Amino acid sequence: MSIASKIACLLLGILIGGIGLHLLEENKMPRVHKLQFPLALSGGSQSGPISILPKGTSLYYDQAFPEGFVRYKVYVNIEGIKLDSQEVTEKFWIDPLTAFPFDKDSLQKLLRDYPLTKEDLASILRSGHISKQEIRDLLTEFSQ
Repeated sequence: MSIASKIACLLLGILIGGIGLHLLEENKMPRVHKLQFPLALSGGSQSGPISILPKGTSLYYDQAFPEGFVRYKVYVNIEGIKLDSQEVTEKFWIDPLTAFPFDKDSLQKLLRDYPLTKEDLASILRSGHISKQEIRDLLTEFSQ
């Protein structure tokens, strides 16, 4: 076999392998997590109110970062309003929100500022991120 035919076979193999890899990635099923309890959601301004990412929200895995956080995508259907889309000026312009489990302080703020359902509250309390003593303290504070 001549050198030219070996090079042609090698290039053909690389091409076939590249096409195969592309097809595998294209047909790969996304990794998803369905929230078992609500998460606190913050973003925009620091002084803005905490919002809630509801229990049952589907989070689609995007990327893990060495800094210790993982990025997920959330898909939102917008109804009743047309939003104007803009082209981004930077190639990778992403301005993510931050979601985290509720602690005593964030739950206290949420109870004060947000219309929380009994089911959401029960789910947050069962999540295990707030101690029983902190729950007692919150209940005592709100009962006064």
